[in-house]
Amino acid sequence: MTPQFREKPRVYLDPKPQPNNTHPMGLNIISRRHFLGRTASLAAGAFTGPNLLLRGQDKAGKRLNLAVIGANGKGQSDTQGVTLDHNIVALVDVDSKRLDEAAKKRNKHHLDSGKEAPPAPKLYQDFRKMFDEMANEIDGVIVSTPDHTHYVAAMHAIKHKKHVCVQKPLCNRISEVRDMHSAAKAANLVTNMGNQGRTMEGQRLAKEWIEQGAIGTLKEIRLWTNRPIWPQGPLVKKAAECPPELNWDLWLSSEANEPYFEFELPSGMDPKKNKRGNSVHPFTWRGWWQFGSGALGDMGCHIMDATFSILGQLIPEQIDVTSSPISDTCAPVWSDLIYHMPAGKHAALKVSWKDGSKNGVANKPEISPHMTSELAKKAFEKASSGMMFIGTEGTVFEGEAYCSSPVIYNEERYTQVRLDMKAGKIVKTEARSAVPNNPQGEWAHHIVNGGLPASNFDYSAPLTEFVLLGNLAVRAQQSVQWDKQNMKVTNAEAPNKFISRPAYRDGWKA
Repeated sequence: MTPQFREKPRVYLDPKPQPNNTHPMGLNIISRRHFLGRTASLAAGAFTGPNLLLRGQDKAGKRLNLAVIGANGKGQSDTQGVTLDHNIVALVDVDSKRLDEAAKKRNKHHLDSGKEAPPAPKLYQDFRKMFDEMANEIDGVIVSTPDHTHYVAAMHAIKHKKHVCVQKPLCNRISEVRDMHSAAKAANLVTNMGNQGRTMEGQRLAKEWIEQGAIGTLKEIRLWTNRPIWPQGPLVKKAAECPPELNWDLWLSSEANEPYFEFELPSGMDPKKNKRGNSVHPFTWRGWWQFGSGALGDMGCHIMDATFSILGQLIPEQIDVTSSPISDTCAPVWSDLIYHMPAGKHAALKVSWKDGSKNGVANKPEISPHMTSELAKKAFEKASSGMMFIGTEGTVFEGEAYCSSPVIYNEERYTQVRLDMKAGKIVKTEARSAVPNNPQGEWAHHIVNGGLPASNFDYSAPLTEFVLLGNLAVRAQQSVQWDKQNMKVTNAEAPNKFISRPAYRDGWKA
């Protein structure tokens, strides 16, 4: 049966296919230039924010002075998102070797892009020293450090009235998320979180399809990831010699001082399969509650992003949990969560989350009942991470983390939805990103031009809270009922100790 759709005011539908911009299943994806020209008024109405004093420069040619804290790894790709259009005046990393590598990679990126080598940024290992010496030279700061340093680094930037773009999750403690959000808002800064999917076309399409009846009534959402891809579980610390290039004291930042350590691999784990090493620096900190936020914190702000948007940015009322054994220090090897969502844009429903593997088998949900074809089954089997929005008449499926290219099953229904889009029965209602696929570039764009990035802290702070509530249940090892107004668990007292960081070392909290 052909689905019936309620007519809505036409926002934009591209009447002609744009060459080389098609969706994998044949849906036309418009060019960025063409789209921006047609949706400027929509974007202007949807995003408002502070204006930048351009210091006499023409807005179109304005180059910001930016600093990057956490310069290598993810920080390097974040740098590449802005370095061709703006000035990177400072790079910060606690590892001197990685800091030098980051500076060289940035220089090479310019040369590979056909640009002349830019002036070399100042290099620091301590971001506090950077602010002391050159705060008046900086317009904005990108924070790409391990999770435990997001809060202290970003709050130093906010204290100095610098616009901030922080990697996901914003923090690994709910109280820090709220504090950072409040401080940035009071300072009237342009903020953003580095979750790429929020800048992409696919997430908007999925929301528009569901809101306009493409899969009937939304009944359930299933999410999953193959993380952790690093050692996790009840790990045991062991003393080790700190690498000479690493300033361990600065790496700990606000955490209590302790000797550098490595860790013993979990029993039963084949050392040959551990490609990430047994030191928390530079990657495997993610599984430690002290420094990271586990598989959920690593991927939740990506995989739960579309869900959070589609459900109207609601916070769950209760989270149920089952997991492998945990410890006071480390996240589990796998976990199963059920978020009980209140009614809002849609009726009350459950959002399930699965991560890790059980006995060597990927911990994935059951396939949607609408995905019965061989094509659908293969797509689900191939997906190591993904999401299913299950309705009464069909399922929106995405087999990766960002919701960049969603499709609808069954295939006949997806064909009908594409026809209805062309006929104007399903229309574009969501404002699109000014800089698709580049949250750092989007943030810089809005500092210069005004307006707000799509994942500004008004959006990404509650999204991060949504994600971290799962970890609250995991750490408590019980169902938790959440009072968002008072920021507390109401059905048990013990989980509340995980809402805030126990303490901060002197000299680190701004």
